[in-house]
Amino acid sequence: MNIIEQLIDNIPEGEIQAKTKAVLKLPKGEFYTRIETARGEFGIYVVSEGGTTPYRIKFRSPGFSNLSALDHIVRGHKIGDMVAIMGTLDLVIPDIDR
Repeated sequence: MNIIEQLIDNIPEGEIQAKTKAVLKLPKGEFYTRIETARGEFGIYVVSEGGTTPYRIKFRSPGFSNLSALDHIVRGHKIGDMVAIMGTLDLVIPDIDR
């Protein structure tokens, strides 16, 4: 509690959040980029009509891509092996729950 009290006592006066005036204007067209993450490739697809918000944006998580291989991996295995197989894919359930 002592640390929290020190933090509260040292909060500077004035506005807490800075006002931002910058608004990004997206160029018209389609854009795709990908980055390598710990679990695989993460992709972002953006479609813009030239405004300040994208017309469409889609994220493809590495877990979703890795899950597509599950059909080939589990062939010939028993149902009881599914837990171990799913564990080796290191899936994050919120990533693949669409």
